[in-house]
Amino acid sequence: MSGEAYALLCAFLWALSSAMFKSQTHKGHVTTLIVLRTLPPLIGYWGVLVFTGQIRALGQLSPRTWLFLCGSSVAGMVIGDLMYVQSMKLIGLSRTMPLAYTYIFITILLAWALLGEEVRWTVVGGAVLIACGAYLLAIPRGAMAATTSQATRRTNTIGVVLALATAVCWASDTVLLRAGVQEVSVVTANAIRLSMPMLALLPLSFRVGDIRQLGQYGARTLIILFLTGLIGAGLGTFAFVSAVQLAGAARTSVITAASPLFAVPLSLLLKERPSSRTWVGTALIVAGVWLTMM
Repeated sequence: MSGEAYALLCAFLWALSSAMFKSQTHKGHVTTLIVLRTLPPLIGYWGVLVFTGQIRALGQLSPRTWLFLCGSSVAGMVIGDLMYVQSMKLIGLSRTMPLAYTYIFITILLAWALLGEEVRWTVVGGAVLIACGAYLLAIPRGAMAATTSQATRRTNTIGVVLALATAVCWASDTVLLRAGVQEVSVVTANAIRLSMPMLALLPLSFRVGDIRQLGQYGARTLIILFLTGLIGAGLGTFAFVSAVQLAGAARTSVITAASPLFAVPLSLLLKERPSSRTWVGTALIVAGVWLTMM
């Protein structure tokens, strides 16, 4: 499978897992939800390392590789995902995902500045379309009207800021991953990357006390969270790392930014009601993605 095909598959899997995860965000603390989502693929990847003998290769990795892989995970899968989930809770999946996926523009800039990747005029045109789409999503009609309560405006502002901050973190994740994934297998890279959210967030989950009360979630919620982990953090991350290896950071970020195209229709299943501005903004972002690919 080509790098572009892996990136498109990743876009769909991440959109699907985000919709599933959003349906459960009201059930508990965000740190515990992410821990429960991360656990199944983490066990799976480390199991593969042990049974295939690849675990011996961990001792042969350079300090540089460890730094980039761990740094990419902290940026994207810890800090970025925490802000992403909180933004979804505040402004919904249909707005959070397109805003967060403006990380494509930041990734292209970082890839040009740090990795020496070429930036064509189509990239600039795509960035303009993406910026216009992000504006429509960030400021919905009437959001700043006098009749809108101060609490609503504040919630909207915080949600938008968190989504855009997520974009910065995900861009950093992609570029750092590109730099650190050269000498490792996809399974090894994912085993290391998925370990960081568990190490960082599991102590926080015990501190808030939420993870010690798993009975409050119920079997249905736990099953959905585990499936979300297998689809997004498991299969989706496998496709993402494969795409970065084969197609590069900038091209992968461009194609995975098509996730909003899948996410907005999926948000209908969550009983969200995307406005006409949401659909137009999403369309502009997707158009910007494809222009950048030309």
